[in-house]
Amino acid sequence: MNYKTLILLSLFNFLSYISLGQNIYPNKFGDCDTKMFGLENDSITAKVNKQILVDVLTKGLDEKTLKNVSGILKIQIIAYTDNSSCMISYENATNLTDEELQIKMIKKTIDEELVWEEVPEAVSPMIEFFFLIDTINVKRIGFGGNKGFHELVD
Repeated sequence: MNYKTLILLSLFNFLSYISLGQNIYPNKFGDCDTKMFGLENDSITAKVNKQILVDVLTKGLDEKTLKNVSGILKIQIIAYTDNSSCMISYENATNLTDEELQIKMIKKTIDEELVWEEVPEAVSPMIEFFFLIDTINVKRIGFGGNKGFHELVD
């Protein structure tokens, strides 16, 4: 192995290690246990039905908010091996402010009520909620390798 290859491999390993403890989105919460978790890469490892994600997200929101919101809410959650959750970061690309969207209520509901079906190891799912007229679509996002950010499919 030549010198350049060794340096590149070391750099890649270092960046991978750093990304394990990073908040992906710009708005962060500091109350999650971030000791050890990875990101979903090529497949969904923290299992939960998409409808459950929508139900938990919308549980604390009033009807007026749900009727008026459009755009994308991106959230990063840590799914722990005991199947519990902690919302660690988010990006609000909707037409509502964080206060109007009740982001603190969304975090509280996710942290207290989102229970995963299966979490073989602590992982951080990234979920995008697309608010359209009378519908909410959900995408799971992976990160890694040569793909960068990409949609994960069940």
